[in-house]
Amino acid sequence: MDSILNSTDNRLPWKTRPQLLSFEASTTMKSLFRRARTVAALAVVGVTATACAGASEPESVAPVNVSASAEVSELVPEPIKQRGTLRVAIPDIGSPLAYREGDELRGMDPALGEALAQVMGLKYQPEMIPFNATLPGLQSGRYDVSFGQFYVTEDRVQVVDFVTDWRDFSSFIVPADAEVKPEALTDVCGLPIGAMDGSVELKFLNDAQAECSARGRKPISVNAFPSISAGVLAMSSGRVAGVLVGRGAGESAIEKGQPFTLVGEIGGGPCATAVARTEYSDEMLAAVKKAYEVLIADGAYAQILDANNTTYGAIDNPTIYTRGSDHPIYK
Repeated sequence: MDSILNSTDNRLPWKTRPQLLSFEASTTMKSLFRRARTVAALAVVGVTATACAGASEPESVAPVNVSASAEVSELVPEPIKQRGTLRVAIPDIGSPLAYREGDELRGMDPALGEALAQVMGLKYQPEMIPFNATLPGLQSGRYDVSFGQFYVTEDRVQVVDFVTDWRDFSSFIVPADAEVKPEALTDVCGLPIGAMDGSVELKFLNDAQAECSARGRKPISVNAFPSISAGVLAMSSGRVAGVLVGRGAGESAIEKGQPFTLVGEIGGGPCATAVARTEYSDEMLAAVKKAYEVLIADGAYAQILDANNTTYGAIDNPTIYTRGSDHPIYK
């Protein structure tokens, strides 16, 4: 999922691996769109359901109950202890990371957020918001932490801090019978491709434009959507040829029985919980890091990931990243 871009100016430097494979997309556009339209009727029904969760989402699982840890509670900053709540932003990304089921928030991120609050000895206070509102919400003091599986980048650590909690990479969702099945960013030069607004996938696509130009190919027609489900719906109706998403979100769409396939491995590396930068940041970062270490050690972390089919991204070494620290290098 984020695997993901979010900042006040939406411009982040990024290192991407050179890709060698390339297609002449212009010769296949009409064919690809024709195939996309043939599956539209079936896909629209499925994607519409995912936009507001419900029956098409994974079967609900019981929440993981975690005991407060005295070791973690001692690290929680006094202002947060006195308030007694952990204010958590949950971006509306979709299954398996975060989605609504009736009045409940489901997915890996809400479950991790609740476990984080429990191990800190705090009341869990989540709010689901658009992804591109998360970092501004932290900067304004509205939230203490935000999920969303952020990639840690130089621009982001100028405004908030991070503690890694998972790993992810991105892939293309395309119609199962599409003639173009891109394995690399340069494979989609000249094609209309979607990504979630504010996501690192959107940044990947925009950064690839220079390579398309260097190869003498047409630029990618980049389309930003408010959610992954909106992008997939646009693909189903033939408006875009594919959607670049976090691997887990792509797998979830396919598991719903939709006539899509998932191809390519773009970017990849540690993702993180974002932490508001305050006068007590050092204490809060230490508390979040220790909380994840406790959750990993007692098995609650693995239980949450297993329940949400996200074990492929498990980590065992939560790491703090802040202003001035070397951030991870992504492929």
